[in-house]
Amino acid sequence: MDTYCPIKLVVRVPCAIIEHEGLVLAAQRSAHLSFPLKWEFPGGKQEKNETDEQTLYREIREELDVDIEIIRPLPETVKDQGWREIVLVPFICRLKSFEMTLSEHEKILWLGPEALTELDWTEGDWDIIRHYNEYLSVKR
Repeated sequence: MDTYCPIKLVVRVPCAIIEHEGLVLAAQRSAHLSFPLKWEFPGGKQEKNETDEQTLYREIREELDVDIEIIRPLPETVKDQGWREIVLVPFICRLKSFEMTLSEHEKILWLGPEALTELDWTEGDWDIIRHYNEYLSVKR
């Protein structure tokens, strides 16, 4: 007798905590996407045969039309959605170009790290904020 065992989809989503002059970029999701109008760190789904870094460079270019420099990774966050697992892979980054064109977000804000908690973030991004604050407390 065969037993049906579904395979859970695992989606890696590299994302960028973009720092500039002491501020951090927050991006508001489009009203037409899942988690409409929630705030997030920009990034996106990894494609086959891409590294986390390659995904992040591509996604930031597609979403914001800028180039970034990756400074360092932060701990991954896993969100189990039942039928799939989302693995958020955050990187602290800085801008290499500065003229942004938004293609997938309603708007962006530059906030001090202490103000990040004032926004309505997606669930997974709350863990990233916590890890980022831990990184900042050690860095100081």
